[in-house]
Amino acid sequence: MNNIVSQEVNNTLKIIIQNIEKKEDIKKFLSLLDYEKKSIEINFLNIQTIASEIILALNKIKSHLSIYSNEITLKSYLNQLGFEVKLIKDYNKTKRKNLNLEYLAIGGSAGSLKKFIDIIEKLPYSQMSIFIIMHHRSDEKSSLSQILQTKTAHYKVVEAKSDMKIENSTIYTAPPGKHMIIIGGFIFLTNEEKRNFSKPSISTSFETLSNEYKNNLLAILVCGYGSDGSDSLRLLQENESTVIIEEPKECEAKPMLENAIKTDCYDEVLSLESISEYINTCLNDEPFNNIQLESFLNKIYEEYGYDYRGYNLEHIKRRVKLFYSNLKPNNFLEFQNKILNNENIFKDLFLNISVNVTTFYRNPEVFKKLKDALLPKLDSFFDIKVWCAGCSTGEEPYSIAIFLDEIGLLNRSLIYATDLNEMVLKNAKNGLYSKQNYKQFLKNYYQAGGSESFSKYFYDHGDFVEISEEIKQKILFFRHNLVEDKKINDFQLIFCRNVLIYFDKELKTNIFELFKQSLDSYGFLVLGESESLDNHEKFLTIDKKNRIYKRKI
Repeated sequence: MNNIVSQEVNNTLKIIIQNIEKKEDIKKFLSLLDYEKKSIEINFLNIQTIASEIILALNKIKSHLSIYSNEITLKSYLNQLGFEVKLIKDYNKTKRKNLNLEYLAIGGSAGSLKKFIDIIEKLPYSQMSIFIIMHHRSDEKSSLSQILQTKTAHYKVVEAKSDMKIENSTIYTAPPGKHMIIIGGFIFLTNEEKRNFSKPSISTSFETLSNEYKNNLLAILVCGYGSDGSDSLRLLQENESTVIIEEPKECEAKPMLENAIKTDCYDEVLSLESISEYINTCLNDEPFNNIQLESFLNKIYEEYGYDYRGYNLEHIKRRVKLFYSNLKPNNFLEFQNKILNNENIFKDLFLNISVNVTTFYRNPEVFKKLKDALLPKLDSFFDIKVWCAGCSTGEEPYSIAIFLDEIGLLNRSLIYATDLNEMVLKNAKNGLYSKQNYKQFLKNYYQAGGSESFSKYFYDHGDFVEISEEIKQKILFFRHNLVEDKKINDFQLIFCRNVLIYFDKELKTNIFELFKQSLDSYGFLVLGESESLDNHEKFLTIDKKNRIYKRKI
């Protein structure tokens, strides 16, 4: 099979790529980029990620390059690195939208409080997670969460905080002076510049929610001035999120709604009363139950060898429902058969189940403790081995490697970085990160006690940065399944942060036994802030606040 096909059409070189993992295919593709004409169009088909050498080559010809992909995963990855990628739509898919919605976002400005209250008061009990974005003055303390809590007994209402895990049946309100973004099932608050003269920005929250939850998201715009929210609606439409705009006639502050309607990227314009009826309709249909899901997970294990049976069932259910609504089967049996008989569809499901949220020096106080108190103790070892379990896209192992370099231990260290998800491991190995996130990386680095010029560890490529080769060569990225795979070495330090929260109690017990077997007698284990081993029979607590433990001898 020819994985790469090219043809010149009207002074444009069109390239279609169906596989680009083999060295000979990469070499052939790179040679095509020397095309003398002005324009190159590349179509990536069924490809979810590409190697760094390809991305670096594309970056050099970005000014006369058009990229198309039928995989939202690749599109999102390249978008983060500053490339414009157009999605190739699958026109064989039905256009109907699934009403099994799990997430509700409501945005508004002037006069919107009464609208929020009206919608929340009429909401029946459900497991929906709800996000409220209302414009505030940044110097004002918001009482929105307290007000809404008095209007509902079905939902807990909280003001969002950074690193907050999204829970069922909970309403999150965006605080003043921060943008609220959602990645990997967690909320993050950022201090980026105002967008559409607003912070929090409805557009920013809508976009990250839509990228996360696709067509399981219902986004509602109520009254307000300005145009915040409007510029996000095209992306929501592309992700097949459902968009409802309140009927402008009901509002004194109409401009926000009128600007949104002008985009023509919405599903309905409804009265406030009709919006509540619409939500009730969306909540009244369950595509499958827990018994069906457990049977399905058993069949996945038998067919593909991936064991999700010990994972938190509610977490798995929400992820599977999200994928179910994207796939749009007629019933659960059809959904199950498609996945069990098509490995490519299963891989897409696997990527939806996997949670990949991380950043450089996430929770800087933990890394400060690591640098000041733990890493210096590793100096007594001739060879230093570190294991980052559940490394996701690589920011954590790279962070550790940089600190090992700063204290002079990197030259005799080796970091094993593992994850179940092979695609994110490829991205981690690339070591490419958006320049937009670099400011936050830098801030975290210095808060964690970084003492060098952070930029010396990166190559600058314009819209993105690349980890330096001296750091890359000290990290081994490979697939490892915490549920099934055995001990891989003896380690002086094991990092496994914010991974175990998705496992049930029995599975956690097995994994802690694996960590005990894998730790050197004087080694340390670092867990995430929502995980604990206090009073555990096999581990000593070294730092309760930062979740640092030591194996009992």
